[in-house]
Amino acid sequence: MKSNILVVDDEASIRELIGDLLETKGYRIVTASDGQDALSKMDTETFDLFITDMSMPNMDGMTLLKEIKKIQPLAVVIVLTGFSSIEGAVNAIQAGAFQYLSKPIKSAELFDVVERGLDYSSELYGPLLKAVDTSSFTINPTEPIILNGFTTEEIAEFLSLGKIRSFTSGEPINLSDDRNGSIIIVESGDVSVWMNNSNFDYLKKYDSWGEETIILPGSLAVNLRAESAVTIRFFERKRILDFFSYKGEKLLKRFIINISSSISLKWRKSIQRIIMLKLVTHEN
Repeated sequence: MKSNILVVDDEASIRELIGDLLETKGYRIVTASDGQDALSKMDTETFDLFITDMSMPNMDGMTLLKEIKKIQPLAVVIVLTGFSSIEGAVNAIQAGAFQYLSKPIKSAELFDVVERGLDYSSELYGPLLKAVDTSSFTINPTEPIILNGFTTEEIAEFLSLGKIRSFTSGEPINLSDDRNGSIIIVESGDVSVWMNNSNFDYLKKYDSWGEETIILPGSLAVNLRAESAVTIRFFERKRILDFFSYKGEKLLKRFIINISSSISLKWRKSIQRIIMLKLVTHEN
């Protein structure tokens, strides 16, 4: 299987040069024009290695590095830097980057660092990814998993049940003031998920949380926190059950299948992340 590499640089000529060189070695290359574009591509694809420029508008390489590490704690990231930014590259290494490359890019040096980075990535990820593989799940990034297979009209009707709430960065998000719990769907922004003071997941647009309350009412032993300005749609369990009582058994069965898939994917990804974090911090 070809290694999947994401190349991030705001200069098209640099992206194309690196992509063309690495494609001659048989790697599959995906490019992004800035940090936000890179994070969007990570929503739908998994990468074996990342190459990012340090100096970019909107989101610099150091910020992107930290965001990548939130999603993939053991991600292998190579940073690109000009001669005047060597100090920044060293700081990136201290923040978890694998290695840095100086511009202008030299093909032999690029090939060597990428090969070593992929070997390192394989050593870290290989056995773990096979043990908790999540690739069998198909995710449509344009709608919540729990509404997969619903018609456009049914999605609109379901979403109308929810109440929109906004949160500022750092603000805790209370899942429910009701013992019966609720489901949330993230409309915008980033949400971190915590258990026993450990951050084990991140939620983005269209991600949901609290599906378990449909099957097993009651609060969950997790805490949610806004990592940016966040908008969330809250759904009360009773209103959801009333909705499916009206819509009929067929749609309810589809919904139960969806929430089961969502829960399974979520917890398998969380287990993978927890294991990776333990490896990174050398905890037992």
